[in-house]
Amino acid sequence: MQSRFYLSLLLISSLVLLTFVAIATYSALTPEWKQYQTEYKDFLIKNAKDEATRERAEKIDIGIQQIYLTSMKKADRCTSCHRGVENPLMANAEQPHRQHSGNYLENHPVAKFGCTICHRGQGQAMNLREAHGEEHTHWDFPIMPIKYIQSSCALCHDFEMLKHEGGGHVAKGEEFFRGKGCRGCHKLNGVGGDLGKALDGIGSRARAYFPMKHVVGDRTIYNWVKQHFDDPRQIVPESEMRAFLTGEESDLLTTYVLTFTSEQMPRNYMLIKNIVMPRTDGESLYKMYCIACHSDGKASIYDEILKRTIPAIMNPSFLKAIDDNYLKKILKEGRQGTQMTAWKVDAAGLTEQEIDRIIEYIAKDRPAAKTEPFDVAKFKADVKRGEELFNIRCALCHGKKGEGDLGLNLKNPVVQAADPAFLAVTVRDGRAGTPMPPFGKDGVGLIEQDIADIVSYVKTLSQKKL
Repeated sequence: MQSRFYLSLLLISSLVLLTFVAIATYSALTPEWKQYQTEYKDFLIKNAKDEATRERAEKIDIGIQQIYLTSMKKADRCTSCHRGVENPLMANAEQPHRQHSGNYLENHPVAKFGCTICHRGQGQAMNLREAHGEEHTHWDFPIMPIKYIQSSCALCHDFEMLKHEGGGHVAKGEEFFRGKGCRGCHKLNGVGGDLGKALDGIGSRARAYFPMKHVVGDRTIYNWVKQHFDDPRQIVPESEMRAFLTGEESDLLTTYVLTFTSEQMPRNYMLIKNIVMPRTDGESLYKMYCIACHSDGKASIYDEILKRTIPAIMNPSFLKAIDDNYLKKILKEGRQGTQMTAWKVDAAGLTEQEIDRIIEYIAKDRPAAKTEPFDVAKFKADVKRGEELFNIRCALCHGKKGEGDLGLNLKNPVVQAADPAFLAVTVRDGRAGTPMPPFGKDGVGLIEQDIADIVSYVKTLSQKKL
């Protein structure tokens, strides 16, 4: 009985083994690429217009095609399936036989450039699933979606050239990146804010670098970047990224960000026509580093993402109350306890000249009239009475302990370090264009002693626990 069991087990195992051997043998004898090449050859023979053309088609060898790019030490076998990629007769054929679209191959012959430089994918693979790396395979760099393909152009060409010669999408993405203030939070080449991760090399990062849990569809870096622009907190729940973009804007930025690769193209592949340095006037620098948080700077806004009020740094009443030295100190040193980074050269990488240009732009609409001074020192301030007035007049916006809500966080080290006279002027005159009203004689009607008492209390808020 026992011997019959083992005999049956041996027979079943043998049948399974033979089945696998048969499948492997069939796959080896009839691979995808061989089927495609046979179809391609038959098409050329069938559609030959003369005997000479037919004879040339009949002499086409069926075999693995490989392009080796010596200077890049890379092998591409894509043409094993895509034999018709440079053949005009295949302009209207189905894939994988169709001729390459456009006139790109006129200046980028396959024999010199291969395919994966631009399209990515796995160049040495010999079937569609592995070559394209889509669906449930786990290649780091599957074939790139066509809508982002222009990111590859920037590996060899400058954006000014691309703007006019077939790369308008990625060139527009580059302009959009500068104008939307992305570097206000992200460093690139060592320059930029530190709220987000540095972007250097992000286009060539492995899949494991990206948290893919919440990505919809194929979990590729292309989908991650695009969906992160669409809704940062859907992809990274703890993200503080402020992105309010249309679908088209997300695609533009995705195309551009994918150009940030660590791959260096050989010199003989490069074609740079116009080396255009980014503009470094005050307005351009403001848009590059400040606009993402401060918008046009005219109005203060409570930001639900950052959970704080972003001050109106170009508001005339604010500019009237401060001088350029104060602005420069804030820009260089940042604001401790807030998301405002230090922008000096050894922090975010801005030079003294660049900071001065930003300040000049911020202060361009400063009113000519000077603010009426407030001599806080002449008052004997009463902190206890200041607390009572604060609870009545200020706590609704700034919180009972000054922790901030609609109004600024008054416990912040920057506020605590501010000149008492500056705080007194702010309370007295308010901030036109913001929720902060004037509390002096031209507003709520507090007398100067009241304001001095409030300021004295505000200066104690850093000592109070929430």
